[in-house]
Amino acid sequence: MNLVGNLLTVDLTTEEIERADFPETLARRFLGGRGINAWLLAEHVGPGTDPLGPENILVLSCGLLTGTEAPSSSRLHIGARSLLTGLLGSSNVGGHFGAELRAAGVQTPLIRGRARRPVTLWIDGDQAELRDATHLWGLDSRTAAELLQAELGKGVRLVVIGVGGENLVRYACIMTGTRHAAGWTGLGAVMGAKNLKAIAVRGGKRRSRRDENVRRQVRKYAENIRTSPRYETYARFSNSNHVVSDNDLGILGTRNYQHVHFEGAERIDGQRLIEYVTHPYSCYHCPVHYKAEIEIPKGRYGGTRGERPDIEPIINLGSKCGLDDPEALLYLYNLAGDLGVDAVSTGGVLAFAMELYERGILSPEDTDGVELTWGNAGAMEAMMKRIARREGFGAVLAGGGVRRAAQIIGQGAEAYAYHSKGLELTGYDPRGAMGTALGYAVSTRGGDYASVYVLAEYRWSAEEGREWFGIEQSVDRFSIEGKGRMVKQAMTVSAVLDALGICKMAVLSVVGDYSLENEAALTAALAGWDVNAGELALIGERIINLEKLFNLRLGAGREDDDLPDRFTEERVSDPGPTRGMTVEIQQMVGDFYAAMGWDEDGHPTPEKLKELDLEHVWKSKTECS
Repeated sequence: MNLVGNLLTVDLTTEEIERADFPETLARRFLGGRGINAWLLAEHVGPGTDPLGPENILVLSCGLLTGTEAPSSSRLHIGARSLLTGLLGSSNVGGHFGAELRAAGVQTPLIRGRARRPVTLWIDGDQAELRDATHLWGLDSRTAAELLQAELGKGVRLVVIGVGGENLVRYACIMTGTRHAAGWTGLGAVMGAKNLKAIAVRGGKRRSRRDENVRRQVRKYAENIRTSPRYETYARFSNSNHVVSDNDLGILGTRNYQHVHFEGAERIDGQRLIEYVTHPYSCYHCPVHYKAEIEIPKGRYGGTRGERPDIEPIINLGSKCGLDDPEALLYLYNLAGDLGVDAVSTGGVLAFAMELYERGILSPEDTDGVELTWGNAGAMEAMMKRIARREGFGAVLAGGGVRRAAQIIGQGAEAYAYHSKGLELTGYDPRGAMGTALGYAVSTRGGDYASVYVLAEYRWSAEEGREWFGIEQSVDRFSIEGKGRMVKQAMTVSAVLDALGICKMAVLSVVGDYSLENEAALTAALAGWDVNAGELALIGERIINLEKLFNLRLGAGREDDDLPDRFTEERVSDPGPTRGMTVEIQQMVGDFYAAMGWDEDGHPTPEKLKELDLEHVWKSKTECS
């Protein structure tokens, strides 16, 4: 059975919309989601592509299994050339939009051009049109989504941008309705540059197949999730209750990574935030139900309703900014979504500015009188609104994240701007986890954790390390040995899950399975393919290599696979298990290149490209000089 739907090509400049079939042969090479994104970006985006120009494309791809009976099959992958990094723009999001898109028969909308006025792309079954959205422009994402939902009626799912995207904040996000954010790499700004306020879709009725093998594999996959010893914890807290444990491990990013322990960790941990949860909910077909709606009943933030954050926004808006007020944290997280700015990058930018303020590099005169002191929730709120509207000092912080802001500010600010490839690092201090450190450095979209997901160094035994990666020390988080092979495996599995459209939280956090055996059986049943785990792993490698080639073509080099000096030169001073630690990053990067079959400069070798059947694809579509 061909699970791949249509390619919907939308030219906003000419207002032409075309619908065509995706060939199954392409799906067999790249699956869907992240894989199809990599293929289309390599085909359409070159070194001269302006991220804000009409020639940049925005691609939203369902995973191969998104919207099917497969458990946790909600994921949508969004891509473009990133305004924030200038390289691969890539973000993965759950919710229900991807499944609804699949129900409308659409695998991937590919959007180019720039509309002459604000518009909404409206997909209603097999019909698609552009509608005027002038009345929505200037509205926050929540209000715009609610108005559009009321206009279009029941059964409609949305992606929408807020004022951050409209104002081209380089880390603007895309919201799926009012809840989930595609936050990484500033893709909301690409939508804003195209005058595209929203995409709305209503699909047809989904039909479950009666094939017993499909039912058996779906039941088996779901049962594997539900019987995990971690299931109940994740179903109740998601990963929000990791703050205290990360604090104990000595990896909790605190006050812009000046420290690895936070005295207020217990106050912002999920064990505390659960007090504000009104009820849990789930993405499409998810057996975990780890999402949760919150409400603050009274006090300064009384009346706040929204969503509970996961661990990375908690760290970035919490300990990294010295904030230990749980209600302020919940309010600011949901404010970020309403404004349409990524909570993680926003937290990283605020923490950066706070350290500059502490060191006297920034003064109240520089920051419009906003006192950017640690834990000052009022100042954080004020600056977030300035960022989204590009007002005053907010325009400096909006104009490119910590990397570009440091260049504008000068006075040595670059020493406190913590990013990889221009993307702000997530919450974990890499000096206490070498696999995480390597992942930050070599991730194809920049300094994040979620596209690498290297849990083995926190959970696996020495025996498992030896069996999987050839050396017991590979799963010792303090050792640099064996990390190249471990990170390769983690990145490969992450790429496969992103291409299938299956949530990594369910598979990797809850179950902890990196073998791809269950995914192969599920894919074989649903797609009717004869596919095994090894073949899926090869596809994962193909995706990573194509993304790497894409970045090389846009000017990235080995110097971009690195970490800021704080982590390589400045030892952890806090007492605890990571005291005295630094990262020897370049040795691990070299080991990773070797594991990937790349040369010493990080270029995939001709032999590797031939193995992955990419040499002709790359030469014909995206010549890399």
